[in-house]
Amino acid sequence: MRTWHDRFRADGLWSDLAALLTRAVRQKRGRAPEPSTGILDSQSVACGSQAGPRGTDGGKKVRGIKRHMLTCSLGFVLASLVTAANVHDAQAAGMRLDRAAQDGWHLERIKVDGIYIGPRMRAAAERHDLDVQVTTRERDAKGFKPLSLRWRIEGTFGTQSNRYRRLTRNLEQSPMAADDAINIANCRRLMRAYHRTERCQT
Repeated sequence: MRTWHDRFRADGLWSDLAALLTRAVRQKRGRAPEPSTGILDSQSVACGSQAGPRGTDGGKKVRGIKRHMLTCSLGFVLASLVTAANVHDAQAAGMRLDRAAQDGWHLERIKVDGIYIGPRMRAAAERHDLDVQVTTRERDAKGFKPLSLRWRIEGTFGTQSNRYRRLTRNLEQSPMAADDAINIANCRRLMRAYHRTERCQT
């Protein structure tokens, strides 16, 4: 089993399968198969007792890893990157955008929160000719109010953490294996979405 897992990763099967399914699901939902809008965000996750790199996210008081994700406007993962939790979001943004471009995704704009600012973020956006749109909460907002469109990536984090046992916390010994776990969960989610859409149309 491990041999097949490593072979699929080396051959890029997870990203190829996700790309095919993402385009198919978007089309079945009446969207253009090629997304023009992406959403950037990250999730800090505690580690188990296994060996492996980790750090501390000072803002969220989490010691472990950080899952950096880029999704389409429907919340399906276009690119992911796993780092120690102390890596700044803007630092990892460029690598995610580069990976998305390598996989054939060419976006026009990305939705982000206020942490994605500074020279590294500007350089990454210019490299890919992206319009970066920062969305923040209204100062006088009371209670929970989801941000327009950006709530979809929060739903992705919640779905992966709650429905896939491998992602409830970080159980992997390397960032590469942790990234694989994200991609496998995303493929499964896409297959479920495709099947659900097929069933509703018949």
